[in-house]
Amino acid sequence: MSGSSESRYIKLDVISGKHLKVPSCRMPAGIFVSINLDSWRRWESSIGVLSSEESVMWGDTVTLSSDASPVLSVEIRASYEADRMLGSGEVIGKLQMSWGELLNHKDESFELSFPPVRGVHPSLTLKAAVAQARNDQGGALPDTARLLDKQMQAMHNLPNTWRARPFLTSTLL
Repeated sequence: MSGSSESRYIKLDVISGKHLKVPSCRMPAGIFVSINLDSWRRWESSIGVLSSEESVMWGDTVTLSSDASPVLSVEIRASYEADRMLGSGEVIGKLQMSWGELLNHKDESFELSFPPVRGVHPSLTLKAAVAQARNDQGGALPDTARLLDKQMQAMHNLPNTWRARPFLTSTLL
């Protein structure tokens, strides 16, 4: 996709998770979903949930640029710090997939199953759709920094003057 004049933005909904057992048997402060596009662009769910053998609801959404990388990595992580930014935590599950695999579900929710942890397969229910696809002739696309700004402003009720750009390397896209 990079190299073409078409840019694709993918809206990814993290709906729920189940069987979120932590490999070390420690009690985490929270469990987060992490989407890694490359070593510089990573998104973490803003909603942390406690470990549960039953289904838990996330209800978090991110818009990703498919131009960043041909594949993405989806991780479930347990954080042992009060603030997840203090450490990356322990990996509960990790999978790599292509954008095509993600979009094969045609805007329908699907379950992504991870390798087993303590006898059960952790899983996430996701939904992916093309959010925006226009070429350079059809109008300018917003850059990822502007998308991040808008998402953060909406999520945290921040003023319009707030900008996330200094945090891009550790937070998103």
